[in-house]
Amino acid sequence: MGHTEPTTFYDQHPFDWVPPDASEPIDSTVLRPLLDLIESLDTNSLVLDIGCGPGRVLGVLARRGIRCIGLDRSRVSVGLAAERYHRPGVVGDNLRLPFADGTADVVISDGVIHHTENPQAAFAENCRILKPGGRMYLAVYKDFGRYPWLYKYPGALIRSGLRDRWAGPLVALFAQLPYFLVHFVRSRGRRTWTGARNLFYDYFVTPHVAFLPRGVVEEWCAREGARVVLYEKNRGANVHSFCLVKDSRSQPVRDPQLPFATEALVEQKRSAV
Repeated sequence: MGHTEPTTFYDQHPFDWVPPDASEPIDSTVLRPLLDLIESLDTNSLVLDIGCGPGRVLGVLARRGIRCIGLDRSRVSVGLAAERYHRPGVVGDNLRLPFADGTADVVISDGVIHHTENPQAAFAENCRILKPGGRMYLAVYKDFGRYPWLYKYPGALIRSGLRDRWAGPLVALFAQLPYFLVHFVRSRGRRTWTGARNLFYDYFVTPHVAFLPRGVVEEWCAREGARVVLYEKNRGANVHSFCLVKDSRSQPVRDPQLPFATEALVEQKRSAV
C-alpha cells in the first residue's frame, strides 16, 4: 500500500488497549486456546499475525523468542507494533495478502476477518499462505450471546449519534463514560480512558462487522482443505475460537511474483512505516 492510501478506521481508532508499560500482564489479554497454541510452538516456526493491530499478540510471541511477522491494514497500528515489540511489520490488506502460497508454519487471525468486506475471502487468503500441515488460530465474532444484540441496537444509536456533531457529547456522556467505568472496575483500575475508548470504537463504531456461526466456518474449512482440531466457545467473550490444521496433502501453486521467504518484502515494507 502506498502513502496515498486514505486513512483507515483503525488509523484513527487503533485497537490499542493493552498498556505497553506492562502494568497489565500481556498474557492475560490472550484467550486460552491461542495462548496454548503459542506455548506449543517451536522457536523456529514462522508465525504470521494477520491483522496484528498494535501488536498485542506479537508481544506474546516476542517474549517467547518466536519468529513472527505482523500485518495490518492500518499503518499507524503497524508502526506501534514495531516500535513496542521490535518485530517486523507489513502494511497490507487481508483480502490480498502480500505473502507467497505456503509461507507460514502458523497463521494467527485473532478477531480480524469479521471486520473485512468479505470474511470468506479473507479466510481463504489466510489458508493460502499457510503451509500444508500448518496450523491456524481463528477467532471470529459469535452469532450468539449479547454482542450481536448490542451492536445492532445500542450500537445503531451510537453510530447515528456520532454522525451528528451536536450529538457527539451525548454519546460520550451516556455511552462512552459508562463503558469506561465498567472496564475500569473490571480491570481493577488498569484500563485507561484511551484504552476503553479504543475498545468502544472497535465494538460499536467499526464499519464492518460479521457474526459468523460455527457451521459456516467449518464449511469454509472444508472448502480450503483444513480441519478443525479444537473449538472453544469462550464463555463470556465476544469471539469463539477455532484451531485448524491444513491438509498436509495440499500442494500450493506458487506465484513467481511473490517472494517465498518474504524477508525482502518485510524489510521493504517496514522501512516505509
